[in-house]
Amino acid sequence: MKVGITMSQPSDTTLSKRGLVKFILFSLLGMFLFLAPIPDGEGAFNIPLGFAIDWLRGLLGGGVLTTYGSDTDFAIHHLLALIVITLSFVGTLVTYLFKPKFIMNNDKLREIFRSSPIYFISKLIGFAVVWMIFLGWGPDFVINAFTGDEMMGLTASLMVVFIILVPAIPILTKFGLMEFFGVLIRKAVRFLFRLPGRASIDLMASWFGSSAASVIITRDQHEKGFYTGREAAVIATNFSFVSLPFTLVVADTIGLRDRFWLFYLVVCVVCILLAMIMPRIWPLRKLNDDYLPEVGKQIHEEVPENMGIFRWALRSATKSANETTPGQVARAGAYSYLNIFMDLIPIILAWGTVALIIFEFTPIFDWVSWPMGQLLRLLQVEGAMYYAPATLVGFFDMFIPALLLPSAPQATRFILGTLSIVQVIYLAETGVLILKSKMPLNIGKLFAIFIIRTLIALPIIVGLTWLLF
Repeated sequence: MKVGITMSQPSDTTLSKRGLVKFILFSLLGMFLFLAPIPDGEGAFNIPLGFAIDWLRGLLGGGVLTTYGSDTDFAIHHLLALIVITLSFVGTLVTYLFKPKFIMNNDKLREIFRSSPIYFISKLIGFAVVWMIFLGWGPDFVINAFTGDEMMGLTASLMVVFIILVPAIPILTKFGLMEFFGVLIRKAVRFLFRLPGRASIDLMASWFGSSAASVIITRDQHEKGFYTGREAAVIATNFSFVSLPFTLVVADTIGLRDRFWLFYLVVCVVCILLAMIMPRIWPLRKLNDDYLPEVGKQIHEEVPENMGIFRWALRSATKSANETTPGQVARAGAYSYLNIFMDLIPIILAWGTVALIIFEFTPIFDWVSWPMGQLLRLLQVEGAMYYAPATLVGFFDMFIPALLLPSAPQATRFILGTLSIVQVIYLAETGVLILKSKMPLNIGKLFAIFIIRTLIALPIIVGLTWLLF
């Protein structure tokens, strides 16, 4: 006997048994991979994907290659980055010069290799940097341990993250989990953050997974018609903060591991407050709130009058799961790999290195951070002027502030370490992903959002620090 369950395509009142099974199995697997906190044996927690990333990073980072004159230990994942960045530049150069038909006649390949001038320059810089580091030849300010070498390590590490994340993300997004939660908590999320309910999965994927995972999910959902441009921009610039495990790494680096849960509590409180404030002010409030015209609106979280909220959530989830095929997932994953490795990786290395060169070898950050120093002094933060650059350098890479803070007074470490997490926008990681997407954001708006988040967050963090310490 069947009660409201049929083997046919789901209608407004029936559920597909096949879709229901797929939804339950893949949703449980997705939540386990991205969200399940597991003790790591050292007093901390990690998620299954985090363990997989750590394992692969250890495997690929274990063998050290001999390079020609370089002082850098070139592990296997560094070599992979070298190969990927070289192929990206050569492919783009060949496309510009010869326009091969197999690229020009393929929309996805043409999008990747027929780059705009700024991306061509970015790939050229990335190509030059990676070979300078590999050969140990070039200006010291490029191959220095704190510039190109540092970014080489970050880029190679991110490649490992993407290798694991890309095939796992469809498990979380394509089998109904986002539809299910989207319907159930739609009103609360819309009221608090002016977003559809499915954005809650982005938030959880970031908190427990990684900021890169959150932006990739958001970009994918935007391009498939589930978010408007404004909604995608709000999620990417408010919910895509670094994961719990990486927050622990930052806390450990600045000597606050013994206060980690207090540190993380403040991070969560401030991020939630910012996520409530930022969508209601410029520039996010003024962004285009339309769906991409080529796909239109695909989201349906509104509950029909003749159906309860739970059943509609389940119906939406099973329909999504039933319509997802292994071939679709495989094709989406292959394109994501191609897009990330041929486009994103060279850009991360290129502009991350440029930013670190500016920071290490010029006084520019000392000059531009003077107003922030005055604000820190007004807030009675110890060492205000000396540590003021740490409030701004995170725009380029979120880990740089942590490298500046280990010798700072404890309260200053707590305040600026927390700030580095809640600023969210890091050009070398999430920023490049956002700029490569179709979201209505450019580098100017990203910097404006970064500054506004900083100015709002600082007094809140200082107040909570004095209250809790």
